[in-house]
Formats: sequence, structure tokens, C-alpha cells
Amino acid sequence: MQVEPLNAAELVWAAQHREIISGLCAGTVDTQTLGDLFDRVQAIWLQSEVQDRTDPESLVHAFGVSLGDLVAQRVPALLWGSAPGDGSAELVLTHPQVDLVVFPVAAVAQAWGEAPVGWVAQYVDEASTGALEIIAGAHQPH
Repeated sequence: MQVEPLNAAELVWAAQHREIISGLCAGTVDTQTLGDLFDRVQAIWLQSEVQDRTDPESLVHAFGVSLGDLVAQRVPALLWGSAPGDGSAELVLTHPQVDLVVFPVAAVAQAWGEAPVGWVAQYVDEASTGALEIIAGAHQPH
């Protein structure tokens, strides 16, 4: 998969979505605060009448960017990039030397509305561990 560096518009877009979450987490975005916020917001969204629910796309994007940031904090050298998607580019995490792509925004989109309580921490742990294992394996002599 071809992943390009983020362009100026994508950098601004990601920063805006980070700011939304940062504001809702009182400036401290860690796995616990993001997970608690995600669980609360998803529960409220699910409790509303189906016809009254807002399109979750902006929530998915905001949570996805912050989720990716948490994975990147745990995995050295992971960088945000842009991968071709269905009609538009998708923000992903990639490694400069290893064939590795992580899809945190897509993961939130897939889980939204069905994610169990504690899903954020589970995703951060699993994605980080998996990425670190792939990187370690790539650096092993063959």
C-alpha cells in the first residue's frame, strides 16, 4: 500500500480533530481519558432515538486521530500518512522502514455503535503490541 506524507490540508484536518478531543478531555489525552470519553459519548449516542442520532462521522474522525496518536506514542517511528481510500484519502499510521500500516480511524468507524466499554484501551494495547512485534520481526536477521 502506498502511503504518502500528510499534505497541508490533512495536517490542519488532523489538528482540528485533535483539538476537539483535547478540549473534551480537559487537555489531557491519554488512554484512560480518551477511553472514558469514548464510552460516554458512544453510550449517549446509542441512547438517543435512531431518527435523532447525528451522523457519527466527525466523532469517528476525532476519536480515530486521537486513538492513532496514542498508538504512535507507544510505537517509535510510527508516523501519520495518507493512503488512498474509497474515493478519498484515509489517514493511517505507517513506519518509514517496515511494511506496516495501522488504520485507527477505520477501526473507530468499524467499532462505532458496537464497541464494548473499554474498547479504546484494548485497541491501543493490541495495535501497539502488534506493531511492535512486526517491527521487531522485520529487524531480525533472516
